[in-house]
Amino acid sequence: MPADRLTVRFAYQRGFQVVDGSTILQTFEKQAEAFKFVHGRGARVWLAWARTIIGGQTAPFDFAATFQQDKVGRIMRTMHGPTAGTWFWTVHTGGARGTVDSKDEAVAGVEAAFTRYIAEADKFKRRQ
Repeated sequence: MPADRLTVRFAYQRGFQVVDGSTILQTFEKQAEAFKFVHGRGARVWLAWARTIIGGQTAPFDFAATFQQDKVGRIMRTMHGPTAGTWFWTVHTGGARGTVDSKDEAVAGVEAAFTRYIAEADKFKRRQ
């Protein structure tokens, strides 16, 4: 069964590697090519997740996603109102966002949308 999350990592002087666990699946010259490979397999890029820090304090039920030290997305649990208990997710570039029932679904939403955005970035550039 193919993995649904794959790692894309910088490989010094070789480009970008797509990795499943400890197995290198393929190496690409450009990051976008690696993302296209992941997206083409129906998978998403595994992002790094950490607690969101605002004013030096960690926010409850609030997490930021990074790729190679760039902040790329965020998830947070809705605490009040009619959607209390749901999770909001957003990708900083590309405008994708949504509301889902669980933290895992929110993580998947950010990772899938970010993977799709980078994999299809050349399509967006051609439209401009």
